[in-house]
Amino acid sequence: MHEIQLQNIDLNLLVALEALLAERSVTKAAARLGLTPSAMSHTLSRLRATFEDELLVRTRGGMIATPRGEELLGPLQRALHDLADLVGGRATFDPRTARRELTVATTDYVEAVLLPPLLARISTIAPGVQLRIKQLVHSEVAGPLEGGTFDVAVGASFTEATGLRQQTLFSEEMVCICREGHPDVKKQLDLETYLGLRHILVSVRGGSHSGVDARLAEMGRTRQIAIMIPHFLAGPLIVARSDLVLTAPARLVAQLASALSLRILAPPLAFPGFTIHQVWHERYQDEPAHLWLRQQIFEAAAVLRAPATPRRPRAE
Repeated sequence: MHEIQLQNIDLNLLVALEALLAERSVTKAAARLGLTPSAMSHTLSRLRATFEDELLVRTRGGMIATPRGEELLGPLQRALHDLADLVGGRATFDPRTARRELTVATTDYVEAVLLPPLLARISTIAPGVQLRIKQLVHSEVAGPLEGGTFDVAVGASFTEATGLRQQTLFSEEMVCICREGHPDVKKQLDLETYLGLRHILVSVRGGSHSGVDARLAEMGRTRQIAIMIPHFLAGPLIVARSDLVLTAPARLVAQLASALSLRILAPPLAFPGFTIHQVWHERYQDEPAHLWLRQQIFEAAAVLRAPATPRRPRAE
């Protein structure tokens, strides 16, 4: 394709192109911009000539974007958003009509317990907003948040960094799980029984010990680790098919215990839990879409700020 010179382009064409690619319909794009379908069809012809690509083609199921059209949509939406901010001053964000992708970096635990209530909210009040979830690496948060690769990071124990702000969402406590019929676990899990079992260690950050191990070390005790894994969700699946035990977040295992035939037991000691925060860069403190997303995350977490049920499993 020949090089396009901006000075030779009516920038209103780009507004029309975004509407066409987003709506996949000449009629709907025209209605969004207050044009007639005939005028929008003529605009599409001009865009095809400018980009030397069909951009949208008609099929039996309706109009679909060409590969070039698909490639253009995301960057075009971001560019128009930035241009609107530049020209119009403070941007606005209307969740009812917004078509926007927002990115959250988080862990599998947060995905399991927070995403369901968050998606329930967003799908109702902002059907055009799409969430992209990326894996959270705690040591690589500040740069992506400052650069806009992540809109928000949600997790536990973030390292303080210049320019980052955070908000507490909820706290979690730990429980123990084993499979139903485990031969060595009786009515309750005392310390000697716990230490005599083989354990799964979940190490999100790749370390070889956890808060549980630190608590045991204070007493001069250790447990036998059979396997170390990086994700909490895999743990209950392994427990269900082995004689291993897992010390895990209460809200997560409560969702899985019945389906996997797991027993939830009170730990033999008060092992430390953790607190979940959302973190963002101060550059985006007042950016409307970011502010809206943070509000939705905080409000979705309200159901998790209540104590886990049951708060502490009873000894059987």
